[in-house]
Amino acid sequence: MSTDQILTETRDRVLYVTIDRVEKHNALSLSILDTIRTTFKTAASDDTLIAAVLRGAGEKTFAAGGDLRELAELRTAAEAEKMALDAKAAFNMIRDFPVPVIAAMNGNAFGGGAELAVSCDFRVAAAHASIGFVQGRLALATAWGGGPDLLNLVGRARGLRLMATSEMLSPDQALEIGLYDAISAEGEDINETVETYLEPMRKQAPQSMRAFKAVTDAHRRNESRDEMQDIETKMFVKTWVHNDHWEAAERVLPSKKG
Repeated sequence: MSTDQILTETRDRVLYVTIDRVEKHNALSLSILDTIRTTFKTAASDDTLIAAVLRGAGEKTFAAGGDLRELAELRTAAEAEKMALDAKAAFNMIRDFPVPVIAAMNGNAFGGGAELAVSCDFRVAAAHASIGFVQGRLALATAWGGGPDLLNLVGRARGLRLMATSEMLSPDQALEIGLYDAISAEGEDINETVETYLEPMRKQAPQSMRAFKAVTDAHRRNESRDEMQDIETKMFVKTWVHNDHWEAAERVLPSKKG
């Protein structure tokens, strides 16, 4: 599924989704948000996937937040609430995607773009890609689920400070506090960094990746230990009876001697 502003490709069991709006710094219009929701909802049924990669086009900006010119037309509380809930629904398709989603941060992410980045499971950034929760600069708050995501990643006090100061973090600063998971070496192409990050995941079976993601999603939702263990058991059984498990077992078990 591709549109003129969202490009998709599946390659070697990985879904690649690109926001292609370079001239607007990959600003998130309402139509782009809706297409993100539809794209991840549709791809969730692909049992062959082991991961997904979400990136922005170009080299300057991952996502510049909401399209302010378009969103300025929303003047009432009801319109603002609908927009926020619709965007949350779109980002929830990323949060709840059955396999890990990597934000390939080709450039800066700020405001709603930072919320998009933290809706993903991992963030792999170019050497120049900064991130900031700068909503306060427009006398706004986080709206698309990014506040809770940020707090889960960096802790309450640090997350509150980042929102309260509207600070833009350098890649090294973001990596140090666990907001980024990997950054490119100076001069290294972000795509190369992402592929290196993906390499060990490509060795996993899709059903194993779904099991790992299911348990971690339950943890993110603050489900009880019993609920998480139930999910773990169900997913384990699916992996146990799968042919991939028995083929892998045959490779490591000593051969029988007649």
